[in-house]
Amino acid sequence: MDNITSNAGNLPNRIKKALITRFSLRMDQADDREIDRNIREGLELNGTYLWTLMCAILIASIGLNINSTAVIIGAMLISPLMGPIMGIGYGVGIYDFRLIHKALKNLAIATVISFITSALYFYITPLNSAQSELLARTSPTIWDLLIALFGGLAGIIGATRKEKSNVIPGVAIATALMPPICTAAYGFVHGNTGFVLGAFYLYLLNCIYIAVSSILIVWFIHPVARREINDKLRFRLRLFLFSTVFVSFVPSVFIAVNFVHNQVFDRNVSDFVSKELVFSKTFPIDYKSSYKNKTIDVVLVGRQLDENTIAEIENTLPKYGLAGTRLIFKQVGMHQEDINAIKTALAKDILADNQKEAEKKEQILQSLQANARSAEKKAREEKEKTYMNMAREIYIQYPEINEVLFADAYVSRQKDENIDRIPAVVIISKHTLKKDTRTKIMKWLRFRLEEDRTEMIFINR
Repeated sequence: MDNITSNAGNLPNRIKKALITRFSLRMDQADDREIDRNIREGLELNGTYLWTLMCAILIASIGLNINSTAVIIGAMLISPLMGPIMGIGYGVGIYDFRLIHKALKNLAIATVISFITSALYFYITPLNSAQSELLARTSPTIWDLLIALFGGLAGIIGATRKEKSNVIPGVAIATALMPPICTAAYGFVHGNTGFVLGAFYLYLLNCIYIAVSSILIVWFIHPVARREINDKLRFRLRLFLFSTVFVSFVPSVFIAVNFVHNQVFDRNVSDFVSKELVFSKTFPIDYKSSYKNKTIDVVLVGRQLDENTIAEIENTLPKYGLAGTRLIFKQVGMHQEDINAIKTALAKDILADNQKEAEKKEQILQSLQANARSAEKKAREEKEKTYMNMAREIYIQYPEINEVLFADAYVSRQKDENIDRIPAVVIISKHTLKKDTRTKIMKWLRFRLEEDRTEMIFINR
């Protein structure tokens, strides 16, 4: 009985001991001298490092340019940027200021070389449009910060083990150090300051939090290479670290909050448009929303809405969480009717007014007609240019495709008296495209055309 009582009393201690053993970082930890040697070797800036770096940055640039996630992941797998960043964290952790200086210098050189290499690529490439993979690197949030923090923890833990695993390549993929540099280079080449600042902020965020997580693990394992410094210097160093972490953390929180608000706003706008802007003889063909300006711009064709109808629609905005949002209707598609109405009104005035006034009003009429023709011509040319650029990108990415046809399709459905007008694209290829290729092309075209209802037809001949 006493043994049973004793065993029951020791159970919490045994559980605690088992948990400590299970989660201990010292079980398979490498020798301190081996850790020190490996990290110092990893931040060396030699010929092999630089050539690998330039190849990786070019691969990442191409992947971002053609919007290929697989290519971008390949670039991150061979990226050697983790070495200097973990070197900074290790140097701070053991208070080796000479190592910190060397790692910072090498990271700066590697960053500059990467930026120049990527900028040269984006300067000469014929593909100029910003793809979704590029856009994803322009607005870092607190989630990117957390990825860098936990990725850095995994990276330094992997670097301090006896047996090397696939942790470091996995961290390189998760933290994505290469794409932000490429995005900043793209923004620099095309004069987009927002791209440059957003991408460099993401890059700095990754570097800072990978280094900080490395510092925490080094302080935890307490290697013998750690130097002793006085309390005053230790306090100043930790104050600097805390300040750096805080200053880099604050903007990401604001961006994350704004990102969430934007997502909620866009979802509410989508619900509003799909449920409230449904008419028998008026069709919304496009809309754009701005959370920043609290506006919804809707383009309508068909019969014009009267003021009472517009007022009723505006009154439904609060129901969708859009109170205070300004609804702007652009009713087009009636240009010729408007011009004819103006003609009639001016003709009546011509009979009553003198010749001089008549000529003046005729000039106004001609100006209106010229502006209408010019606007229609410009819109048509811009549409043709967009289609041409999209076709060229398709031919570059998929050489087996011979022709691309763009058109507006008028869709009639059974039991529905309305006629829908949606974009239609016909892809003509040498042979039948694979299903995943067709899906990828369809998603890309719908993104570029900003219309999820785009119909796709694939023909091989």
